[in-house]
Amino acid sequence: MTLLRKVVWHVLSPAILLGVMFFARPAQSSGSPPKPSSENLQFGKIISVRKVLRNPYRFSRYPQIHYYLLYISLSISGNAYCSEYETPVLDEIDDVFSANGKDVVVAMSGDKVTITTPKNRKLKTRLTAANRC
Repeated sequence: MTLLRKVVWHVLSPAILLGVMFFARPAQSSGSPPKPSSENLQFGKIISVRKVLRNPYRFSRYPQIHYYLLYISLSISGNAYCSEYETPVLDEIDDVFSANGKDVVVAMSGDKVTITTPKNRKLKTRLTAANRC
């Protein structure tokens, strides 16, 4: 009896495992994923960039990470927009400053703006009041 159980276990367990793996895998799509229709890609130009150091904690016993707010003025289809981006990454700040005066790819969706810089860095910003830029 135990020999029969061993044989059944060795034959059926790999078959059950393969069946579970086959049915549990995600469905494969035949093309690229569709982009959301609410975003419209267009070209814009960075007019100016302003960097502001943001330190919410004045006194701390731990080392601080400096966060910066970037206020980015954009010109898209003749309209001026002001967007805000917060980051501690200095390479992102340098990339935005190097793109100042250059054309960038912009995707707008409501008050969210995604800016793709010439170095192919994507920044997800939000629109702010015009007096901040």
